[in-house]
Amino acid sequence: MTSLHHTDIPSGKRNNWLAVSTKLHRNQSAFIDQIYCLLDKYLDHSVAVVNVDWLAVQLGMPRRTLYRRVKSHIQLTPVELIRQCRLRKVVELLRAGHTITETAYRTGFSSPSHLTTVFRQYYQQTPTEYMATRT
Repeated sequence: MTSLHHTDIPSGKRNNWLAVSTKLHRNQSAFIDQIYCLLDKYLDHSVAVVNVDWLAVQLGMPRRTLYRRVKSHIQLTPVELIRQCRLRKVVELLRAGHTITETAYRTGFSSPSHLTTVFRQYYQQTPTEYMATRT
């Protein structure tokens, strides 16, 4: 599983991430780790549609239960959690030299422009701008 470093998170969201990460208890962490493992595995292959319904099926629980458990453990909705994992994978692939187009489709975005829109909403810059500041 790829670790997310706090410097990879936009400053406006960093305090929330740090607060959330310190609140995880051992049993909660196992549940969230299971989710991260699933997302890391399937976001690396564009074979599955990774969304909340898919995640609920993989975990063997109703969608509503998944929502409540994730929200109570880390104060994010499953949609937000999936988006964060997807964006983390985007950064990982871009750093490895993959193109934006390849990365977009590989991580489940409908198009490179959709990836750019979501990326900009989260990081306040485009993937190209983000990578330019990291090299």
